[in-house]
Amino acid sequence: MTQIIITVLGGLALFLYGMRIMSEGLQSVAGESFKNILWKATSNRIKGVLTGFGITAIIQSSSATTVMLVSFVSAGLIDLMQATGIVLGANIGTTVTGWLVAIIGFKFKINALSLPAIAIGFFIRFINREKSNSWGDFLLGFGILFLGLGLMADSVKDLRNSEAIMNFMTTYKASGIFSTIVVVLIGTLITIIVQSSSATMAMTMTLAVNGLIDFYTAAALILGENIGTTITANLAAVGSTADAKRTARVHFLFNFIGVIWILTILKTLFIPCIDWLIPGDPFSTDLTTRSKAIADHMAAFHTGFNVINTIVFLPFIKYLAKAAEFLVSERDKQEESHLMYISTNLVSTPSINLNQARLETERMSGIVVEMFDKVLDVLTNPDKKLGKEIEEILTLENKVDLLEKEISDFLVKVSRDVLTKDQSNELTSLLHKVNELESIGDQCESIMKLLRRKYDSKISFSENAKKEIVEIAEKTKEFLKIINSYITLTDKNIMPQAEVLEMRIDELKKELRKSHIQRLNENKCEVDAGIIFIDMVSCFEKIGDHCYNIAETISGLRIF
Repeated sequence: MTQIIITVLGGLALFLYGMRIMSEGLQSVAGESFKNILWKATSNRIKGVLTGFGITAIIQSSSATTVMLVSFVSAGLIDLMQATGIVLGANIGTTVTGWLVAIIGFKFKINALSLPAIAIGFFIRFINREKSNSWGDFLLGFGILFLGLGLMADSVKDLRNSEAIMNFMTTYKASGIFSTIVVVLIGTLITIIVQSSSATMAMTMTLAVNGLIDFYTAAALILGENIGTTITANLAAVGSTADAKRTARVHFLFNFIGVIWILTILKTLFIPCIDWLIPGDPFSTDLTTRSKAIADHMAAFHTGFNVINTIVFLPFIKYLAKAAEFLVSERDKQEESHLMYISTNLVSTPSINLNQARLETERMSGIVVEMFDKVLDVLTNPDKKLGKEIEEILTLENKVDLLEKEISDFLVKVSRDVLTKDQSNELTSLLHKVNELESIGDQCESIMKLLRRKYDSKISFSENAKKEIVEIAEKTKEFLKIINSYITLTDKNIMPQAEVLEMRIDELKKELRKSHIQRLNENKCEVDAGIIFIDMVSCFEKIGDHCYNIAETISGLRIF
């Protein structure tokens, strides 16, 4: 008995591992396309549902889709209504795995598929191209998934000979309404523990195909699995914005309410309809006859549940969103992180994690540009009172410092996962960029402090000095704006512009120092004014250096 249980658990572990590798491989193959589709194809609820279905069917993970949704809603890229439609579609998309298992896993000799897939995928991994590696990962995952399923199926057959197991299965059988609810709760708990509805679906199918549970019990377990799978998105939403938490609650409400009302018609209407639509007899007393039919019936039950609920809830999406808003109050916004795009929980998909970091870096770059614009505004309006401006700059600088730390910490965690060469390079590039952006923020703060010192001490620049400092500031701004537009790209074309601007800023620094010395010799400049002037010029030149470092990273010339 112990050996059987160990083999079943080992098979489950292989299934989960294979599912993860296959999902990540498919996501890498898809590249950025599925994320772009998610952003764009949500103009109405029908498109949202179709988008959620398509993406989830392709990447084979509703968890990846919902976790990604949480981060996008948190970032404000899509709103709660758009996300709700995608959630409904994702629930339908996740049922593809059940059909895959039903059609392939129990209709063919699994080893005939799994072992060749593992072998082919392994050798494809040796091809030094990222796309090829991704397809290799997909085949490896596919093979390992079905190898695990095969181990579970072979081991479960032996459980029929165990009197204790058969008594347990009889005890927890969906015979009446109370026992059905208990089985639903068991399915929910197992899925929460396993963290994969696909895996628990495969386990349920395996038990049913081998005659350990009947169709009614299998159906009740599937309903529980639909509730349990919502835990992933809710965990991902911890520490995110209120709307991100609401997106996770929508996923729970949709599945929970759907299970409640389906239970009222489960045996009287829903299961009879599935039995009428799908060939075969899942209630046959003959095990062989029942086994041939039950997997298809279970896959159809899972799909039917989600399709019908989507049709029912689609006209009432806004009310579903309202209910989620009621569950997550506005005061939850006080708990929000400084991060907008990155959720506090790391997901198992590097491409999603890197996309979040990329978006956060863009945001950080925008804040740095905002800081510089405020500095330039004060510089060109020297008589302006600086109380408010200083406070704003200090607030932004503090935000930039926190973002640099939080993004860097997040990327360090991502680096511990298995990354492709390109993903590893991008991660290192992002780390360097956020570090350089933080340094630019420091220089902006230094310039503002110099301006406050100048204002408080009633120090004036000569007209020539005013023109000169504005000239180098404008040239630095031009450089910073270009960097901001390229910040998350890889483009060699940035270097000709960067080299020209870096050279010009360095020349201006030399010219301005020379002019300053000349004014001192001619007694046209006070010593205190001169010190502030030179320090400000140095700050602008350093910003130019940081911009050039980022440009080298963008171009790929800077090798880490």
